[in-house]
Amino acid sequence: MTDYLQLAQQVVEQAAQGVEAEAFIMDEISTHITVDQHRVEQLSQSGSKGIGVRIIDHGRTGYAYTSDFSEESLQATIRAARELAEIATPDPDRTLPDPQPISEEDLEIFDPGLAQVSTEDKIALTRRAETATFDADARVFNARTDYIDYLTQVSIANSKGIAGAYSRTLAYFTIRATARDTELNDQAFGFGLDISNFFRELNPERAAKEAAYRATMTLGASTIPTQVASVVFDPFVMGQLLATLSLALSADAMQRGRSFLNGRMGEEIGVDLVTLMDNGRLKRGLGSAPFDGEGVPTSANRLVDEGVLQNLMYDTYTARRAGTQSTGNAARGSHRTLPTLRPNNFYIQPGHQSPEQIIAGVERGLYVTRIMQTGGINPINGDCSMAASGMLIENGQLTRPVNGVTLATTLPDLLRNISAVGDDLVSLPFFGSIGSPTVRVDQMTIGGSE
Repeated sequence: MTDYLQLAQQVVEQAAQGVEAEAFIMDEISTHITVDQHRVEQLSQSGSKGIGVRIIDHGRTGYAYTSDFSEESLQATIRAARELAEIATPDPDRTLPDPQPISEEDLEIFDPGLAQVSTEDKIALTRRAETATFDADARVFNARTDYIDYLTQVSIANSKGIAGAYSRTLAYFTIRATARDTELNDQAFGFGLDISNFFRELNPERAAKEAAYRATMTLGASTIPTQVASVVFDPFVMGQLLATLSLALSADAMQRGRSFLNGRMGEEIGVDLVTLMDNGRLKRGLGSAPFDGEGVPTSANRLVDEGVLQNLMYDTYTARRAGTQSTGNAARGSHRTLPTLRPNNFYIQPGHQSPEQIIAGVERGLYVTRIMQTGGINPINGDCSMAASGMLIENGQLTRPVNGVTLATTLPDLLRNISAVGDDLVSLPFFGSIGSPTVRVDQMTIGGSE
């Protein structure tokens, strides 16, 4: 079995002749199963491994990669990276990071048992999830269920002394349920998700119940009059809003003048209920790792503290430009790409109210379970407009399904008008990991019928 860390160090030693050199190796095995109408529609098992070599020569960057680990191929990759660096435009802030101590704390992101789970067991669990969705509500007539898992090994070394490796696993279900009400002559869709670093912790019934509930709750929905009211976002919807907000909190966006928060450091940008974290060291976090895609230790970064903008997410390049330290936010999705600045585990700090308590406190408003970005959510100017569906709230109760409405606000107003944050934090596997509980936002314009 190849020692990938040793190989990365050997490549760096060969490449670092008068230049800075980095070798990044990723080896990933994935399974994807799709069950639809009780049939296995897709069963694929794939593997991908490769090495990327980065050369920085007086601020000029060259990058090349290969999946062939033969000596001839590795030497050709090193030559290609050096040649690309020779013709690149120099940037004095381009450099590789220096080594820093990396905590040996177990982040609980690797399941050694996943590799021992048979394909038959994975198929059986996927079928169980589909069946549970049908059983959850008789109006569900389709429940396309996908099971996906990853087993990933990462190794990195550079000419300044960085050398590290780790393994991680991830397994999850997605269920896309479709429900029909013949009396109402209507059908609707719903989505369910269950995700974990550990296979045995997956709960298909939980995902199934959620998908069926979301599919059936808006059957027979209609619009409501245009009004300004409170909106309660469920975690999935609020997570989508936070994903866009995270883009505005990257140092790259700030340095390019592409964030609505530009020039607001140290200022109050939201109410004191708003504490936004990016925590790459969150135990069992979907985006957690001991170090980032450059070998820099990850960190717990409090970006907004009780409404005050305190920090940004940095990689080595943006940190050098700003005269500060990287926060460990350089991400690599593959050996084929250079690192990019991205959140690790970005989330709003949960509060102490249950979703039911938050809804009970709304006299009249809208509980939103699905959005479509019509006008878009813009992290540059802060505009925020989207089509939405969900349930009408009257006197603290969910009374009837709603669709055909548009929500309009701005991201600054959204942050200022948050009046409740729930205790039901849910993490979603995009942009690294984005997490949110149920959140209530007041004074939102709901565009419906005149």
